[in-house]
Amino acid sequence: MTRPRRSLRADGASTRARILEAAGQLFGQYGYAGVASKAICAAAGADLAAINYHFGSRDGLYRAVLVEGHKHFINLDTLTALTQSDLSPREKLCAFIDGMVAGLWEQDWHTRVCAREVLAPSAHFAALIDEEVLPKFRLVAGILGDITGFAPGDPALARCAVSIVAPCMMLMVVDRNAPSPPQQVLAQPAADLAEHLKRFALAGLDAVSAAAPRR
Repeated sequence: MTRPRRSLRADGASTRARILEAAGQLFGQYGYAGVASKAICAAAGADLAAINYHFGSRDGLYRAVLVEGHKHFINLDTLTALTQSDLSPREKLCAFIDGMVAGLWEQDWHTRVCAREVLAPSAHFAALIDEEVLPKFRLVAGILGDITGFAPGDPALARCAVSIVAPCMMLMVVDRNAPSPPQQVLAQPAADLAEHLKRFALAGLDAVSAAAPRR
C-alpha cells in the first residue's frame, strides 16, 4: 500500500531536522573537520545518503548549520518585524540588544557553531555573510540611521553597527571556563548587561551624531 504523500513529506522534514540538529551538536563540539558524516547520520538515526538527499553535500549541510545557528542568534523575520513596528527607533535598538544578550545565555550548539566559525572562518564564512549577516545589517543600519540622522550608505552607520554588535560577538566566542574580564561580565545577571549595553550604545550614538558635520 502506498503511503500518503503528506506522510512522506513529514517523514522527510523530520529526517532533515534530525540531521541538522545532530550536525549542529557535533560541529559545535568538534568543528567541521572533526566530524565524519557517518557520525552525524548515526546520531540522527538516518541513512548516510540522507545528507546528500536533503542538503546536497556535506558542505551544504554545514552551510545549513551555520545559517540555522545565526538565525537562532539574530532572526531575520523577528528583526524585520521589529523594524516595521510602532516602537521608536531608540526602543527598536533596545529590543535588538535585549535579543542579542538573551542569546548569550542560551548554551546550545547554535552559539558554539557561530563562535567556532568567527574564531576560525571556513570556506563557508563568505556565504554566511552574504545570506545572513548583510540582510540583517541593513535592517540594523536603518534603525541606527533613524537615531543618528545619518543617511543610508553613510560609512558612519557601519562603524556604529560594529560598535554595538561587537561586544556581544566577543562574549559569544570567549572561553567561559577561563578566568577573564569577559567571564566576569557573563557571571552577572543578563538584565544588568543588557541595560549597560543599551545605555552605552545610545550615549555613543548621540555623541557620534552630535560630532558629525552637518551639510
